[in-house]
Amino acid sequence: MTPRDITGRVLGKPLRSPYGYGGTPSRRHWLWLLPAAWLLWIGLLSDHSLWHISRLHLELSSARAELQRVNGETSRLGARLADPREKADHAEATLRAQGMARPGEIIYRFDSARPEAAKARAN
Repeated sequence: MTPRDITGRVLGKPLRSPYGYGGTPSRRHWLWLLPAAWLLWIGLLSDHSLWHISRLHLELSSARAELQRVNGETSRLGARLADPREKADHAEATLRAQGMARPGEIIYRFDSARPEAAKARAN
């Protein structure tokens, strides 16, 4: 039997001393990078990140407010359309905007686009 030489095993291990670090860095000192990278990914970078989800919640609340406003306006216009008096008033306003008048009414039109013509007639 030959004597066992353990020198290679002893010298191959890092020295663990409270006064300093001797040896090559081990993987355990770099393991904190994995959780930090994961937190960065879920917090800011991915499509399902917490920041992106918070922005989507803000957009959803503004879309709900817009939907409520549009629904209110739709119900108001529906009530106006169902009222016969409102229908008649709207039809009259539309016809008057097109230049029509009731029987017996006289429409006066003033040509304000050419003030020189009015000055020439006044002289």
